[in-house]
Amino acid sequence: MWTCSLCDRTFRQQNQHHYCGDRTIGHFLNGRSEKALALFDQLIEKISDIGPVKLHATKSMLVISADVGFAYVIQMGKEFIDVVLPFETPYEDNLCFRKIGKVPGSNDFNHHLRIMSADDFNAEVCSYLAKAYANGKAV
Repeated sequence: MWTCSLCDRTFRQQNQHHYCGDRTIGHFLNGRSEKALALFDQLIEKISDIGPVKLHATKSMLVISADVGFAYVIQMGKEFIDVVLPFETPYEDNLCFRKIGKVPGSNDFNHHLRIMSADDFNAEVCSYLAKAYANGKAV
């Protein structure tokens, strides 16, 4: 495990490339619709039910981490939020991911999830959030 001395984030790899600038959670959430903010709050609540989390803002997304990042809020529209969960295995047999793609130069597959309503936090989605959380715990 490696901790950046500038932003105090923890990573699995020494000198992991990352953004540790001056963005805040507020920068990312500012001006978002009430619905998008409610969906974001529900996402954080569902993940927090699994275990404690930390949020980090980058230039273009919010990183959700346990010990290391395991989920990424990459877009907030007026009526939805887009979340990416990286896994080493592509989980093709599911009803929740709209896209799964290999991350270049990595063993990971990004699983793209669009949350459009509170009903989208069903048992299947929550099971993948739990798997992602487990990946975010230090090994």
